Amino acid sequence: TYHTVGTICFVLNFQTIMAGRLGVHGPAPPGWLMGMYWTNICSALMFLVTFTWMAMHSGARANAGAAYMLTRNVRLPIPTPKMLDEARMTGNEFEKQRVLDVFRIPFIAPAPKDSVEDPESGQRVQTGERRMPRWYHDEVSELRKDEGGAAPSPTSNPEHFELYRGLQEEWWCYDVYARIGILFFFSHWLAAISLFSMCHVFTELRCLWPAWTVVGIFSTAHYNILQLDIVAPKEGSRMPPMEKVVPFAPFLAVAGMTIDYSVLDPHPFWQGCIYGLGWLGYIIYFLWALRMFDLASPKFVEEPPEVPGQAWSPAEWPLPPAFKNAVYLVSAPKRLEPGQSCLLQEMKAAKGEQGKMVAPKKARQAQPSMLPWKLFRGALITTCSMWVLIMFG
Repeated sequence: TYHTVGTICFVLNFQTIMAGRLGVHGPAPPGWLMGMYWTNICSALMFLVTFTWMAMHSGARANAGAAYMLTRNVRLPIPTPKMLDEARMTGNEFEKQRVLDVFRIPFIAPAPKDSVEDPESGQRVQTGERRMPRWYHDEVSELRKDEGGAAPSPTSNPEHFELYRGLQEEWWCYDVYARIGILFFFSHWLAAISLFSMCHVFTELRCLWPAWTVVGIFSTAHYNILQLDIVAPKEGSRMPPMEKVVPFAPFLAVAGMTIDYSVLDPHPFWQGCIYGLGWLGYIIYFLWALRMFDLASPKFVEEPPEVPGQAWSPAEWPLPPAFKNAVYLVSAPKRLEPGQSCLLQEMKAAKGEQGKMVAPKKARQAQPSMLPWKLFRGALITTCSMWVLIMFG
């Protein structure tokens, strides 16, 4: 669903860049405000394209993994030509039987007993089990070739859980950074739409207080989404919590525009106040770009205990700790809950002691693919570079 949200957001972003861009239907706002607006709206477009592509890529890989699981572990009951040939009985099947089975009278003469080698005497002795005909063993070996899996135990994990965990290595990182990209897109878009609405009110409507109210609405929404998604790490953070400050940066711009469009006589003092408020807004947005890089950086953390209804991820995934409650990704558990059992594993283990000699399957051990983080890191570095360019370029 992430790429569906991204498709809708493309319309919102392009309308503010192209058809409704500032300076087309009225006087253009001051340059210091246009620089702040365009950097935010272009950063929003960059994160929009990034998270939409990652969402589409993760969705494609997840669908391929689902098809692999369904056709590998739970096959469709459609026989192949080879299976039909093996099931067909021919006249020479009689020649493949044992000699004693050929001359045995069915239902009258019992089947002979199997014999095993005595380890002490070295001679073969008969067991209490009747020997089964050759055709029975052929059918068992062909029809039950998937049996004999690992027997379930309190510490073993179902095989399909391990297969799913191994397949999830293909897309979990794309899914995680697609979700983080949505937040970063809306953060920049809400900041840009606050500045856009304010400029429209000042330059075209020539109003004062509506600009303050519309900025208050968008800033409140901006603050709420940041507080809902970001869990500030208790330690290891290198930046101040700018997510509590950046939503209110448009108020600095609306204060500067209020002075600029007021009836005050032009004076160097008021001009200095306007540029001072503008520079303070630029610094806040630049620090927020650095803070985003810090929040999105992956880190290996200790694996939390599995609690029903709580967010959980394996220790092998280097997730950003700040978004541990916002990453809606279902990862396969590493063990069953007490009192539960896997019916598939029990059926594959079949009967007797055969299953206890087979080691349970585990997910493949491989380094996680961090290509999505490298791409996302490039977008974050680009955002920081744009703010440096707009301030000092």
